[in-house]
Amino acid sequence: MKNPKLMFASAMVAGLLAGSAAWAQDALPLPAEKQSGSVGYVTGGVPDEQLPALKAARSSYPLGIEIYQKAGAKSEFTSGVQVRVIDKSGEIVLDAVSDGPYLWARVPSGSYRIEATLKDKMVAKQVTVASSGSTPAVLVFPQGTD
Repeated sequence: MKNPKLMFASAMVAGLLAGSAAWAQDALPLPAEKQSGSVGYVTGGVPDEQLPALKAARSSYPLGIEIYQKAGAKSEFTSGVQVRVIDKSGEIVLDAVSDGPYLWARVPSGSYRIEATLKDKMVAKQVTVASSGSTPAVLVFPQGTD
């Protein structure tokens, strides 16, 4: 006679493995890298299935820009944001529209001003990108911007 507890445990493990395989199949690859002048960048995060690939690639990009909009006490993802990265001499080194809340850019080390515009509202942030690692820059629009 078969052990009911063992059969139940086996069924649970099989279900978990099947669920993991289905999730892995649903994950999307990293969006294609684009160019803005001499700067390569990726942008995305919508749909959610892009998130694992984007998060895994973040450390490969010196500048990691995250863009959100306030929604009460929380922040929510946004996309379609005009993003400009301007160096200390005033040159625009990146000019792009985000395809989601994340934009990773291969900018050289240095000081930059990031300007993000959504529906005629702009938020800005100063960052210094180091020669190694990935510098985060989080920009948050006020509630009701879109």
